[in-house]
Amino acid sequence: MSLKNKNLLIMVLAVALSIITYFLFREMYYSNSDFPYSQEILAALIGTVITILITSLLLNKQTEVEMLKEENLKILELKASIYNELFSYLEKVFLKQEVTKSDIIKLKLINQKLSTIASIDVLKIFEKFIEEFNLATKDKKILGDDIDDLLEILSSLSNAIRYDLLEGKHVEKASEKSEIFNQILKNTEKLEKNEV
Repeated sequence: MSLKNKNLLIMVLAVALSIITYFLFREMYYSNSDFPYSQEILAALIGTVITILITSLLLNKQTEVEMLKEENLKILELKASIYNELFSYLEKVFLKQEVTKSDIIKLKLINQKLSTIASIDVLKIFEKFIEEFNLATKDKKILGDDIDDLLEILSSLSNAIRYDLLEGKHVEKASEKSEIFNQILKNTEKLEKNEV
């Protein structure tokens, strides 16, 4: 049973129980009209029952919110670790400037991991990266121009990953998104000019 269905069922039962309890206590209250002391005890009992119902509903909702928060945090940590794994892998491949069969297998495994958590924007840009990576590594080497072309696509990928990780946390205006993306491209271009 899903959490929403469970909450709906609890809410319906709580409303039904409240109505039944109201009529029961009302009848008991009016039947004790000759004894004011018993009416006060009954009124206190009614207040206690209502307080218990409200508290249980609030605690149930709080538990649901905390579980959702914990789930979102775990998903964010998983996304961050897979993205970090991707960039660590690419760093190793770029630095050794050659591609082996095991490197391709590792990239395939990272692709599978990305498919489980990445947003559609990240997956589309990663597809472009894979196409360029395949072209650049036909000779099993990754040299200067190849790396520059791949880094240009990685700039777009980094930007998409940024928004995927910030999803729902920070809403940016379209102009701000464009400015951030342009800044990432400028940084990449400036690094490409460095001929060490």
